[in-house]
Amino acid sequence: MDTDTIKRRIELIEKLQGEIKIAKDMLNEALTNDSAYTDAAEEAKVASSKKKQILSEIYNQPANNKLQVEIKENRDEIMTLKEMLSEELIEYRIERKSEVIEVTDGSQRGFKFSVRLTAKK
Repeated sequence: MDTDTIKRRIELIEKLQGEIKIAKDMLNEALTNDSAYTDAAEEAKVASSKKKQILSEIYNQPANNKLQVEIKENRDEIMTLKEMLSEELIEYRIERKSEVIEVTDGSQRGFKFSVRLTAKK
């Protein structure tokens, strides 16, 4: 693959992202200059604050607090298991040259790899 092609594609992506940012800024400015929108936004802010307060009261009940802890622990466990599964699937792909695996119920599942470009620090 030609690196010049990659560089041009990166430049094009960054240019389009810049255009999106400018357009979003223009839309946000149009919204903030509209009095009907700002009034509705203020009403929504008040309602949201009330909703947040009620939500907090419900979540702080002992039974619900216990459920929150259980949810957090399970999410942490899922994240760890997914990281381990990713490593295992990479090894599986290298060893078997396949992106399809049979799971315990007999069905097959496919998997794919994803690459993301990040800034080098």
